[in-house]
Amino acid sequence: MSRIELVCFHHAGGGAATFHPLRRALVAVGAEAALTTVTLPGRDSRFGEPRYADADACVRGIADELEDVLSGPHVLLGYSMGAILAYSISRQRLSRGLRAPEAVIVAAYSAPGVSGPMDDLDLDDDDALIGELVRHGGIPDEILSRREWLELLIPIVRDDLRICQSYHPAADPPLPCPLYVFGGLDDPLAPPETLAGWSAHSLQPQPVRMFAGDHFLFREPDPELVREIARIVESVGTGE
Repeated sequence: MSRIELVCFHHAGGGAATFHPLRRALVAVGAEAALTTVTLPGRDSRFGEPRYADADACVRGIADELEDVLSGPHVLLGYSMGAILAYSISRQRLSRGLRAPEAVIVAAYSAPGVSGPMDDLDLDDDDALIGELVRHGGIPDEILSRREWLELLIPIVRDDLRICQSYHPAADPPLPCPLYVFGGLDDPLAPPETLAGWSAHSLQPQPVRMFAGDHFLFREPDPELVREIARIVESVGTGE
């Protein structure tokens, strides 16, 4: 069985900790995945680095950073904002004649060209931004109650959402690899009808799968979701 790198891209405002629960859950089910979490600049250990606020610049920069990792067998998993990054990095690498992923997994994000509720949000209005994040459970209570923590988080979320708003799908050919699409049954930001369009972006589209949970699927991932990710990594590792 080939060693497969599972490369994970976090949601807007996320960071290194986003996929800690998934990592632990994969270990618990005996999955053989080697998990790499991508942390965008401007947070966690990269706090002092300038943040991206443009999708194209972010894709170019992160693709260059991941060149060594992506030169071997890999599966890309993009969650929310990370779905656009995982998909776009796959497309960018293919356009340069570089190795394609064995599979791409996108979760909790509308298909390219399908508008979502955050697309027209005024990102310069702090109160509106905070209100929208609170409405969708995007700010933990411990941060909401600490103004100094909130003042650190909001600029990060704002620039991440600018990445999302600046993304414009191109007329690229479909990915040659399988594309798996996951959603949360209680996710108001990416309901099933907004996910279906992903099928047009792969020559091997897979059925949309819905799992227990809201938009924040990876805070406490559904065991079925964990098993499905483990199955995908195992299947591409064995060439099935």
